[in-house]
Amino acid sequence: MKYFLATLLALSSLFSQLVFAEPPFRSGEVVVSGSPSDFPFETVIKYLPHANLTVLATQPGAEKSAASTWRGKGKRAGRNFIATKQEVPNDPIYYLQWHFDAVQAEDAWDISKGTGVVVAVLDTGLNLYTSDGINCVIAGINIVNPSNPPADGDGHGTHVAGTIAQSTNNSIGVAGLANQACIMPVKVLSDTGSGSFADIADGIYYAIDNNAKVINMSLGINARYGVTNDSIMDLALDAAFAADITVVAASGNDGHRKNVSYPAIYPTTIAVGATDFRNSVTRYSNKGKGLDMVAPGGDNGRDDNNDGQPDGVLQETVISGSSAYYFFAGTSMASPHVAAAAAMLIAHDITDRDEIYQRLTTTTLDLGDSGYDKNSGHGLLQVHDALVNNTGSDPVTDPVTDPSTGTDNDGDGVTEEEGDCDDSNPDVYPGHKDKGKWGRDGIDNDCNDIIDG
Repeated sequence: MKYFLATLLALSSLFSQLVFAEPPFRSGEVVVSGSPSDFPFETVIKYLPHANLTVLATQPGAEKSAASTWRGKGKRAGRNFIATKQEVPNDPIYYLQWHFDAVQAEDAWDISKGTGVVVAVLDTGLNLYTSDGINCVIAGINIVNPSNPPADGDGHGTHVAGTIAQSTNNSIGVAGLANQACIMPVKVLSDTGSGSFADIADGIYYAIDNNAKVINMSLGINARYGVTNDSIMDLALDAAFAADITVVAASGNDGHRKNVSYPAIYPTTIAVGATDFRNSVTRYSNKGKGLDMVAPGGDNGRDDNNDGQPDGVLQETVISGSSAYYFFAGTSMASPHVAAAAAMLIAHDITDRDEIYQRLTTTTLDLGDSGYDKNSGHGLLQVHDALVNNTGSDPVTDPVTDPSTGTDNDGDGVTEEEGDCDDSNPDVYPGHKDKGKWGRDGIDNDCNDIIDG
């Protein structure tokens, strides 16, 4: 199922020019050429005399269709898009986090930082006694030893959590990708870094019961065993799927080319492989069946950016009682980039699990053969493009432009001339979501000539 869908999505790149980007805009506003006297029956928010533009009030959610209506009346009209300053964190060694630049972090932060979204990190726990810290931590659990808190005696879980939500713009250390998200530490691995499937399954249920929206699992069994399912953990993964939780897992570090590890290979997870500074898939990253996409995992044996440091993923953690900033490398470091991106989408009101998957996998940077390939899946995570649903084609938006001469019979804000493949159905237009990875409704909602792609 996963590989079949991957093939369909690869074919969709042939029609990428039809998919519209969705930048942020002011809700309940439409900008129309002309002065307020031209709109005697409308609510005027603001008049801009130098440009002769009037900002009119409209129903939130109807901005695009309102703009289309005014264009049909011969006016220049569009949504009131938002421009912001380009933020660069003031964390002093953020400049060493090349991995965030690789996934468009700074552009993405202008749109979302994952505010308030709960990400359950199923790992070795979390160390709270660090100088930089995690921005938001909520109550977790120690599944391995329930009488103890979910403290991290290994360092792996704290590093993974830092990639997701390290405190940012605090003039200390480094940054996190979804730096306003909340980490729920779920200790399912011991301080030696191993754990049972039963404990992991229990951790998944804990995350479900405590309202996590994203689960990150930087763990798995060696891909060379060929495990694709498990009677214990499958039920927990199915329960997370039923709860509309996005589950992200590392593809594994076994250098295997035929398939990724379990649970990443399970159909309802997003399996993430690793890239280095060159945007090359690393030698250790598992490839093949089940791989969905890649994200920065690093390579501590290289220094391709010539900064005098290894090209690993840099975050704060505690090793042997010493709190510091460590370069780690592995698919364990890649997975939390995607988990963080999912949190940022959810905070941006993209809450449907299927749409999250679609946005993450159709807006990637293509690294190998055109479309899906066994080495990089759908390609390298691009968070900003996922947030604006930009598939890599030239963005087609509706700023104030020349009047449209097309027709919009179904009122969805997109004309036949603009690519609406069914102008009698308002749920069909370029940029609308299909059912996504796990479901099919038999309709080509996004007009890419592939049903449910």
